[in-house]
Parts: sequence; C-alpha cells; structure tokens
Amino acid sequence: MNIDPPFKIKAMSYESVVYNLTPDLVVMQRGQNFNSDQVQIDAYGELWMVAFADLRPGQLSIPHRNELIPIVGPMGILVGNFSTVEWQVNRGEINWLGVTSFTVDLPAELQGKVIVFPWDRAIPQDVEALFQMIRDSDRKIEIEPQRLSSAVALKTKRFLERNYSEAILIQTVAENLDLSWAVMTREFKKSYGISPVEYRHKLRVFKALKKLSTGSDVTTAMAESGFTSSSQFFSQFKKHLGTQPNSYHYNERVVTPAPSV
Repeated sequence: MNIDPPFKIKAMSYESVVYNLTPDLVVMQRGQNFNSDQVQIDAYGELWMVAFADLRPGQLSIPHRNELIPIVGPMGILVGNFSTVEWQVNRGEINWLGVTSFTVDLPAELQGKVIVFPWDRAIPQDVEALFQMIRDSDRKIEIEPQRLSSAVALKTKRFLERNYSEAILIQTVAENLDLSWAVMTREFKKSYGISPVEYRHKLRVFKALKKLSTGSDVTTAMAESGFTSSSQFFSQFKKHLGTQPNSYHYNERVVTPAPSV
C-alpha cells in the first residue's frame, strides 16, 4: 500500500501530516494540544504504532508497576497490537512522530506489548530497521500496568478481540462467557480502565481507520469493522479520532507537501 501524495488531517485537537517513507512504512507527524491535565487510555486493536517524541519534564508519564515513569527527552514508545496503554498527560502541546505499517505485522516477540526505549532522533528507513531499533535497545522498559488483569477481564478481552467485528450484544458476550454483565463489566474496567463496550468501540474505530487508509470507502470500512449504525460509527470515530471518517478516506484527503525528517 502506498499513500501518494502526502496528506493533512485537521481535527479538533490535533493536526497531522501523513506520508509513506517506504511502501510499507507510514509516518504521521502530529502536533496535539491538550487543554487540561488528563488520563488517556489508548488501544489500537490490530494496529501497532511506534511514537517518537522529545519531551520536556512534566509533559507525559506512563504508569508502570507501582510508579509513574516520566517520558523525558528523546524517547520511543511501542504500542503493540491489542495492547492497552495509559497515558498521564499534562496540559499543553505535544509534538510527536508516529510510525506504523498497514501491511507488516509486528514480530511475535513484540506483539501485545508496550515498550519504552531511548531514541537517537534517527527515523528508521524501513520496517525491519524499526523493529531492530527496539530489539537492540539495552535500556528499554516493557511496561507492566499498575492494574493487574483478572482472569475474568482477560477472558473478556480475548473474546472481544476475536469477535469485535461481529454484531453481538455485550450482554450476549457475558452469556457466552458464563458471566453476568455486571461482573464482566466491573472486572474489565477494574483491569483496563475502560468498559468492554468502550474497548470494542476502540477496536472497531481503528479497524475502520485501517480500512479507510488502505482504500476502502466509508460504507465498507463501517461494515467490516463491525458497526451496524452509521450514526454510531460517525459518533465513535469522531470521539476517538477527533474528526470524521472522510478525513482518512483516500479520495478525500487534503494534499500537502511532505515534511523533511
């Protein structure tokens, strides 16, 4: 897949320029404004991303075990497929670079992980170089969340990841797992900070983003990601990505010159 030419996305709280460094390596350069101190929980579903940023003290931290790890200076953060990550973000603007691939999966040893590592400010020139950068870092930290996943929460998470594009009521999910809705929801939120409904919405939105970014039209992206209501699809897409699906649709993009990196 090749995004040609580069395009710009403007949303409520950010502006991105997206382009291909290689046919398999997509780069997103983003300036993002946070109007208040906040906790943000991200989950990209089957997508993965490596974020690079050079941050000042006090801008961003990540809970790890029983402490907060400040993200200071030039750092990289891998958010693996089907992982969840909690950010503690302070008010202000953060400029960062995201690198991903819609065609190449993470190596098995990196899948499902969140890893923080020092960055030498060089942008990897291909996917394998990116993976090797993470492998070679002798100061990387694999994040272990402060919230410990219960067996109920983990079972629920895995079921949703296998079936999120199916039109299954959350109540039916609980029944399939021999759980009550209340117990399933309580344990999931206690473990991951969001409800099963919210998690499934995130999985579907990022599946739709992938479909839109690889040439699918909006209707196809909506259907194949599991949304059965267009109003819900547009509402959830805007909630999680700050803009409408057309902003990511290949034929609707605003073209802009590629930045130098």
